[in-house]
Amino acid sequence: MFVYYECPQVIRKVDVFTHYNILSFVIEGRKLMHRPDETTLLEEGHCYFLKTGAYNQELYLDEGWRSMNFYISDSYLQQFIKEYLPAQKQKIAPEQSLRQINELEASEATLRLSHQLLACFDEEPAPTEDILEHRFQTLFRSLLAEPRNQSLVGYLGKLAKSSRSDLYTVMETNFMYNLSLAEFAQLANQSLATFKREFKRIFHTTPAQWLMQKRLAHAKALLKTTEKTISEIVQESGFESGPHFSRVFKSQFGESPLQYRKLLIPD
Repeated sequence: MFVYYECPQVIRKVDVFTHYNILSFVIEGRKLMHRPDETTLLEEGHCYFLKTGAYNQELYLDEGWRSMNFYISDSYLQQFIKEYLPAQKQKIAPEQSLRQINELEASEATLRLSHQLLACFDEEPAPTEDILEHRFQTLFRSLLAEPRNQSLVGYLGKLAKSSRSDLYTVMETNFMYNLSLAEFAQLANQSLATFKREFKRIFHTTPAQWLMQKRLAHAKALLKTTEKTISEIVQESGFESGPHFSRVFKSQFGESPLQYRKLLIPD
């Protein structure tokens, strides 16, 4: 699926969850995308690849935002790269991991291809799905051919050898977002029943218990090492609300979040 996206975001910060990979060409404006370990400024004229997962999306000043986004499933990428790699004569990048948010090198030829796809929204009659897919694949091959994008090629090669996402990585990189168990299962490309069974096998506890402990530890670290407000910590740790966070924090540590923070500050 691909969309021409124009959104006057009202809320300054909002969590975004996607079980699709996103290939995004920014047409106008800038936007901040936050992860616990990184913040990326998405800028006009640039291209980005975002892996499946959750993000905190923040307005940049009061700028507008327009982009063309392709939403691509892991299964589609697996099939695509299995057909792409054998046709390449150059040395293929080794299998490797990839950051959640990645800026890609886009040549002038690649940008022309992206503009041609953008023009499809105004074509009469509308192009068939086969034509659109062919144009997308031409665009994607152009991106993968760029030397600076070989880390993406390596990641896709690794992805092609796996039938589902690594559950440990899915949980460790997304626990701080307030996702449902069904959404975590989607990220892992599993049914909910399979997700619960695999979770118990890997972590030796239930998802609810594991998530609570991880989120409490994360929130405690933020209280100790940052000056973020309680509201910010609630949002960045995956809790449903401030009262819920305060209640479970006090139950676990014997003090409210504010009391805990005050104890850390010498008189």
